[in-house]
Amino acid sequence: MAHLIELTDANTQTKMLFNLDTVVSIERGQRSTIITTRWGRTNVQESLSSIKTQADREESDAAPVY
Repeated sequence: MAHLIELTDANTQTKMLFNLDTVVSIERGQRSTIITTRWGRTNVQESLSSIKTQADREESDAAPVY
């Protein structure tokens, strides 16, 4: 199951669903947060701590695996 969170594109201010399963790295930029995936790079408005909080919340909302 994909781990999706909602983020805002730093250039267009467009909301997007982002699949955390494709992330290679996330780092702080000067004006945005830079997310590198298997296919490229995306700049988002949300901070590293905000992304981590959303990711942790999404994980706790997941159905338990038995």
